[in-house]
Amino acid sequence: MKERKMKSLMTSIKKHSVWIAVGLVGMLIGCKSSIGTTTSGAAITKADEVFFASVLDRSFRFNTFAARMNLDFSSQQQEFSSRVQVKIIRDDRIQLSIQPVLGIELYRIELSKDSIKMFDRLNKRYVADNYQQLRREMNVDFNFQNLQALLTNRMFIPGENQLTTNHFRQFRVRKNNSTAEFQWMDRNKTAYTFIADSEEKLLTTKIENEPQKQFLTWEYTRFQTVNNQLFPLRMTARLTSDNQLQGSAVLTFSTPEINSPLALDFTIPSGYNRVSLEQIIHSLRTL
Repeated sequence: MKERKMKSLMTSIKKHSVWIAVGLVGMLIGCKSSIGTTTSGAAITKADEVFFASVLDRSFRFNTFAARMNLDFSSQQQEFSSRVQVKIIRDDRIQLSIQPVLGIELYRIELSKDSIKMFDRLNKRYVADNYQQLRREMNVDFNFQNLQALLTNRMFIPGENQLTTNHFRQFRVRKNNSTAEFQWMDRNKTAYTFIADSEEKLLTTKIENEPQKQFLTWEYTRFQTVNNQLFPLRMTARLTSDNQLQGSAVLTFSTPEINSPLALDFTIPSGYNRVSLEQIIHSLRTL
């Protein structure tokens, strides 16, 4: 009886951990929230360009970032929750340690400017691919700077390391009484829309590819002061394709620690087999 229960538990852990790893990567890379956007309600009185500069000036600034995160993910196939340890060295690497049960790491994911790596402790396998390969296998466009900006509540333009006021004239501006939208369009008709409130907080990022019917909304709430800056402790994302919900995630952070020395290790344990991310996704069908 105990062996049967243990086997059932391990099967459940295996199944959920794979979905946690792949689901989280999919949400982060994929580029309507279930949580409402909170605004101050006050009117925006600044001129458009001045307000744009103020939002940029209030962007969350850091050199290193470390926080615990609770992930609640749902898709057409699965619903699950997990603890995730998040570490970021700005403009260099993002590392996610996925710990679904008792704080035990089952997956580690590391993303840099040009590659994605992941290892799976349960199945003793690992992934090490560049983004060109990822684009071919999954038909997904990825930019490291986009992901870093999404996780740290910042506006961005794909391919640019940092926005400045010089980029203002590339944006279309729409403003109502208490919020302003800044929209940038790329050559493939993908629109990047950033919504800020009168307190100059970035509330929502939307990435919309109308020709391919792919949409990602990333919403920020529960702002808290961290080192004299505001940071949202809750982020909610929703990814749709062809008018079908592909997945949604709620990311609830602990108060992050910033600008402390941070070492990121990604040593592949001996005896692990190399596979592609596509193989891991295909293996979900057999779980």
